[in-house]
Amino acid sequence: MTDAARKTKFESKVAELLAVTSGLSVTHILLLRRMTSADPDTKSWANDRELGVVFDTILDRAVAAIDVEELGAAADGQFDKLLPPGDEEIRDKERWQLFDVAKRYLSQRKKVQAVVEAPPPPAVVADEDEPIEFDTFKQLFDETVARYTRRSLLTLVVGANHATLRPHIPVPFICAPGFAICYERLLRKFVLPDIRATKRITELAKSRSWDASGSNRLIGIIQAGGSANPILDTWDSRWAAYKSEGIGAKHKKGEDPWEVFVEAAVAGGYTPPHVADIPLLHSVIRWEPESLIEAWRELTLLYQQEFHAKNRHEQAREGAVRDCIVRYIRELPKRSGDMVAIKAFFELPKCDRMFLRKLMQTVGGTDTERRRVAPGLVHFYNNLPL
Repeated sequence: MTDAARKTKFESKVAELLAVTSGLSVTHILLLRRMTSADPDTKSWANDRELGVVFDTILDRAVAAIDVEELGAAADGQFDKLLPPGDEEIRDKERWQLFDVAKRYLSQRKKVQAVVEAPPPPAVVADEDEPIEFDTFKQLFDETVARYTRRSLLTLVVGANHATLRPHIPVPFICAPGFAICYERLLRKFVLPDIRATKRITELAKSRSWDASGSNRLIGIIQAGGSANPILDTWDSRWAAYKSEGIGAKHKKGEDPWEVFVEAAVAGGYTPPHVADIPLLHSVIRWEPESLIEAWRELTLLYQQEFHAKNRHEQAREGAVRDCIVRYIRELPKRSGDMVAIKAFFELPKCDRMFLRKLMQTVGGTDTERRRVAPGLVHFYNNLPL
């Protein structure tokens, strides 16, 4: 087909679409868009970009005809009532398209109702801030590490609103309510006894007189990182050995450490961790609780400012939430930033499947780069149910 003939056909088809869609609802227009995209003949007169421009114009006309308060209510519900049924990935694309088209009309609302209320503070355990009472280094060491890792995991727990926001997608075990306590049981019964039995931790125990400030000293060692770190080096060597010999190999036969998770997983409706998850379980000790709390606080604030600002003065720039998550994925210890992104997927409506795809494209240009920088996020996204 010549350029002139293609142009003529394009103009004819656009005029036809404009006439046919006059008076159609948003839902029917989106259905027509799907049918037009799937029609092999469409490629002869429009590419994807041109077709997108045409249907954006058509959608704009339909959206402009909707009462602004009615449109606002639909936006508050993530446009679910306007989206035709079908593949969730297609629906996510259409949802973002509607947000883009409706943005200028939503600014005319008398009162903007935010979809997400300010999130509650992370769950805490009653003894979290209580001084550690101990008579032996064993008690001090175990309680310090248990509390420290528990607090990190509790900051990542997904709130109850995911039941309505992403009801068909199971929460990963690491973000599931109750998992922090299960992880603590695993540490106390199987992991920490192995670590305390090593020469370096025995030497650490004898290196000073451990008083009431001992817990802060131990946490300081953990957070200092670096080479020749007695706690982290011993932690790393034991978890590395677990890959081949199994967790709890030094304990009496018949005790299966993975059983610690099974009952809680059944009650909580999530899949318990298994051997392939050892790298994730291993990494938890490096996740600093205060850093995770600050990351989530900043992210939720930017989310409100980008998507639900009360006025232009408070409006965050487009992409601010995505860039914030990318920064934390790169700055926080490995895999912890990934978990912040996953928590956002379950708690923040617009951090949906399409958002995660764009996020990963920003994290790295190739699969290899993305897996290197954000292995936990890539694994989660690749295993999302269709």
